[in-house]
Amino acid sequence: MANADLALAICGAGDGPFIDKITSQAWDAVRHVSNIWEASERVESMIKETYQEFGQIYQTGACPQVNLIYGITKGGDSRLFQAIGPVVNETTYASDGIGYYLANFLTTRMRGDSWLTIRQTIILAAYILFQTKEHVEGCGGDSHIAVLRESESSGMVDFRLVQHLTEYLKSADHYTGEMLLKAADFSIPDSDASDGISNSVDMLKFLRSEEIKRLKEDRESVCFLSSSLEGFKREEDDLGLPIMDRQSGTHTSESEAGNDEE
Repeated sequence: MANADLALAICGAGDGPFIDKITSQAWDAVRHVSNIWEASERVESMIKETYQEFGQIYQTGACPQVNLIYGITKGGDSRLFQAIGPVVNETTYASDGIGYYLANFLTTRMRGDSWLTIRQTIILAAYILFQTKEHVEGCGGDSHIAVLRESESSGMVDFRLVQHLTEYLKSADHYTGEMLLKAADFSIPDSDASDGISNSVDMLKFLRSEEIKRLKEDRESVCFLSSSLEGFKREEDDLGLPIMDRQSGTHTSESEAGNDEE
C-alpha cells in the first residue's frame, strides 16, 4: 500500500483472517498522518486495540495471535517493526513463519557483517524464498517481494524479475556448490581445482547472460502490449517500479517526458 510520500508493507504468519483484519486497518490508520513517527505510533496502537477488542469477543485464551513484520516509509525516512501478538518492537531485520530458522541461517551465511544494497537484499530475499519452498514442508506458493524506499517509489518488485532471479539462483546454487567442493578438495592438484572452478564460473556467466536476455524479452513484450492498450508507457526502473518526478512527486510516462523536453 503506497501513495506518493507514504508506503506501508505488512507480512504475517498465523491466522489468515486476523492478519487480513489488522492489515486493512493498518492502512486506514496511517493514510493521513503527517510524519513517520505518528504513523508508527498509530499502527502500534491499532494492533493493541484490535487484540483488546477481539480478546473480549473470543473465549479466554481463544483469541488468535499472529506474528507480523511491517515497514513504513514517509518523508525520506523508514522504520521496520515486528509484532508478536500485541507486543511491537522496532528492529533492523526480522523473519517469521515455519521457515524462519532457515531464513535466518541463509541471511547470516550470505550477508555476513556487511551492509547490502537494496538490489542485493532483493536477491537474498529471492534466494531465501526459493530455499525455504524447496526444503521446508508447508512453504510454497508464488514469491512476492516488496520494497520500501526513502527517496524513490515503493511497491511490489516486478514479478518477472523475481521469477528470473529465482530461476538463475536455482541454477547458480548447483555450480557454486561444485566450486566449493573443488576448492576444498586438497587431494587434487591445484591445476585441476582451478580448471573445475573456472568451468563453474564460465557456466555462471553464461546462465546470467541468458537469464538477463529472457527477462528483457519478457519485459519488452509486456511493455509493448501495455503501451498499445493504454496509449503510453510508464517509465520504470530496473525493479519494475515507476520512476518518480522529484519535483511533483508523481509518476512519469514516456509521453509526459517527451512533452517536458519540448
